[in-house]
This record gives sequence, structure tokens and C-alpha cells, in this order.
Amino acid sequence: QEKGDSFLIGGMIQPGTAFEDLPSNWRCPKCRASKDNFVEVVEEIPGFEVNQGYGFGTNSMTSGQKNTLIWGSLAFFFFLFLGGYAMS
Repeated sequence: QEKGDSFLIGGMIQPGTAFEDLPSNWRCPKCRASKDNFVEVVEEIPGFEVNQGYGFGTNSMTSGQKNTLIWGSLAFFFFLFLGGYAMS
């Protein structure tokens, strides 16, 4: 969408063209896949939309980001706890 394919020989798609506005016979310039082979990927943020602006920014995190934060903090405190035993 940002580049278009006007930099290629014979390219007619200008930069900024939305995917929906591409012609039905359009093919990817890299892999030559047709337009109908692409699937839109949407990542949904859980919770109510009105509540996503509150808190310390965790309300607008995806579930994968929340899992990384939780498991990463548990691992950090586990190693911190083991480090306390190593000092004695």
C-alpha cells in the first residue's frame, strides 16, 4: 500500500492505493499470488473499547503482550529469589 508497484516495469498501482481498490486480476509483484489468496489479519484487543485508555497502558495490550509481561515478570522474580539464596 505504501509503495505501490509503479517502480516496477509496467507497474500501474500508485503508492497509497488501498488493497480493496486493487483490480481483481492484480498479482503480488514478489510471489505472483493473486489478490484472492491474501487473508486479512486482524488482532483483537480484549476488553471494552472505552476502557482501553485507562490504566498503565496494559488495557490496550494484546493477549500475547500480556502473556509475555506476566510470564517474564514471574521469571524475573524467580531468578531474583534464587539470587537471594546464592548470596547466603
